[in-house]
Amino acid sequence: MFLIITACTAKKDDSIPIISKTKIVEPSYYLDRRNLISELCKIRDRIFQDPQAQVGTKITTAFDLYVRAGKAYKKLWENNYKRLKSQLFSSQDIEWFFLSGGYGIIHALEEAKRYQATFNRNISYQKGIPHTANLWRKILPLICESIIKKFNPEWIYVFGSRDYTVFIKQTDFWRQMNNVKIIESTGSAGPSWLSPILNELVNSILDKNLRTFNQKYKLFVKQP
Repeated sequence: MFLIITACTAKKDDSIPIISKTKIVEPSYYLDRRNLISELCKIRDRIFQDPQAQVGTKITTAFDLYVRAGKAYKKLWENNYKRLKSQLFSSQDIEWFFLSGGYGIIHALEEAKRYQATFNRNISYQKGIPHTANLWRKILPLICESIIKKFNPEWIYVFGSRDYTVFIKQTDFWRQMNNVKIIESTGSAGPSWLSPILNELVNSILDKNLRTFNQKYKLFVKQP
């Protein structure tokens, strides 16, 4: 089983409703410790009560919310959206999570609403949206650690800017294990740089050809 953790997106698409009887997960699916579930939900509620978070009313999956709209997912959306979505719903070979300024971390098949919040202080100031890094700083690495421990994946792949990858870098798994790859972007061009690499990973997993991807990319790759 493979665990993929990617970053949320500024632009979001809440236009795809959740069909009845669709597989939907809750935090209890990926967290065993009640105190972590409680903290996760409490911080989410606090953020979404802020009017600046601009929380929407439509409910979709986190997968659709981000993948259908974000620049980092453009190649995936164009080439593997339906194929990957089907795989996520029908098997447990891939567990996909999004690091999020609003949700902290959210499973791809978890219910989600449109919102605005960020881990980046400059973006928060420029756009007038909540800056939430301080709220998540202590608890999110523990939550990530617990998720990784629960699923015990063969490989963990992390994509995003330093504002997001920092939470994974604080886990013992990153410091001690050799099965965690971080692909880290920088600057405004970061999402466009990540996009083909992320699609390449998805292709490699779906086509059962991960060896080539793993040989090509080191454990830590930073955008030039």
